[in-house]
Amino acid sequence: MNILALDSSTEACSVGLLTEQKVVEKFAVIGRGHAEHLLPMMQSLLDENGASLDDIDLFAYGAGPGSFTGLRIGAAMMQGLSLATDCNLVAVSSLAALASHQRGLVLSAVDARMEQVYYGLYNVGDNVPPELLGHVGVSSPQQISLPEGTAIIVAGTGWDRYKDEFCHMQTEGRKIIGIDAQYPHAADIARLALFESEQGRETDPAVALPHYVRDNVARKMAQQ
Repeated sequence: MNILALDSSTEACSVGLLTEQKVVEKFAVIGRGHAEHLLPMMQSLLDENGASLDDIDLFAYGAGPGSFTGLRIGAAMMQGLSLATDCNLVAVSSLAALASHQRGLVLSAVDARMEQVYYGLYNVGDNVPPELLGHVGVSSPQQISLPEGTAIIVAGTGWDRYKDEFCHMQTEGRKIIGIDAQYPHAADIARLALFESEQGRETDPAVALPHYVRDNVARKMAQQ
């Protein structure tokens, strides 16, 4: 199966291509302007690997949570490609993709502005998708409930923005290990999409949406 994936949930922008032989990716931290960068990056990635949209069997996108504008652009782009080529589509948690780079208990934390982070706590092992423990939420770092008696890896732009707050959550029985400059990657979106597809968990392109988490934003987008 050939999978074309993207993630635009943060200030980073990436596209990935998974084939039976390899996984390749183009990645850049751009801040803004995802709409202008994604299609050229995608076309360049396909050209460099001797592929075209006709070779793609499955499209995938990082569904968030994250930047509202970036998520809308990414979801709409993959929705359009999926409908135009009559290919299946998979929405993948950007937080799960972020966690997949680590092993152990991983708190994926993405800066949500307003002194808050989008977060999800995952148990990450070898050769299996990250397992979400509890729920994905949005809050100030201090309000996140974390287990005792273990080491917890914190990764994502939330760590970069709120290091002091997370470090203060360390206790005698809880060790906090922060990983700097970590972003969701489209290559990991593609890997997780393959597993989701094999489990029959694909997304109807007609109703493909981002995962905003903030309820007021989700309601506002649904009304537009």
